[in-house]
Amino acid sequence: MVLSSGLLVYGCDSFSPICLGCHFASQAHYSLPTAPESLITNLQVSYRNREIEHYAQILAPEFIFHLQPVDGNQIGTQYLTHDQDSTGTRALLTATLVSDIQINLIYGARDTTINFPRTPLDSLKIRIITTDLQVYQTDGTIWVVTDQQDMFFRKGKVENGENPDYWWLYEWDELPTATPPGVGITPITWGRLKTEYGH
Repeated sequence: MVLSSGLLVYGCDSFSPICLGCHFASQAHYSLPTAPESLITNLQVSYRNREIEHYAQILAPEFIFHLQPVDGNQIGTQYLTHDQDSTGTRALLTATLVSDIQINLIYGARDTTINFPRTPLDSLKIRIITTDLQVYQTDGTIWVVTDQQDMFFRKGKVENGENPDYWWLYEWDELPTATPPGVGITPITWGRLKTEYGH
């Protein structure tokens, strides 16, 4: 096996969330980023529509994606930087080998007790309790991600030129979750999808 509407944004780098007036235009299928849950919605819509620009808009400049330990040991790094994550996600969403992406994320309540050192002010965590990400390839392979995810959000920082009424995703931790594979599917981690397609 081989791995390998539109929101109009004017005057912004598509990979930069720093923009006050044009960051998120009103769209029927995308939500304004005025709540962390709206970013989870936008993440799912960007995957279904395979629109990397919209995915990139939810990420804070300091964003990191923490890989599962087994993936980190194999890849040689424990996390992906903002640019590495964006590169891998772009490769996944734009791959001609991929014929369809289906995604459904069920999340829990906000956790505001994450005041560990260097945690951004007004930050909180939301756990993706049920992950159902299915990536269909033209060769018949179906990659399925079912692991739980911890997502950390913060409000915009005025000193960074960000809208303080908007939220950004600044950290994403993929959690090892024991789930038996279904018939006809190939289980994979989300981090592995990002890194494999990004090669």
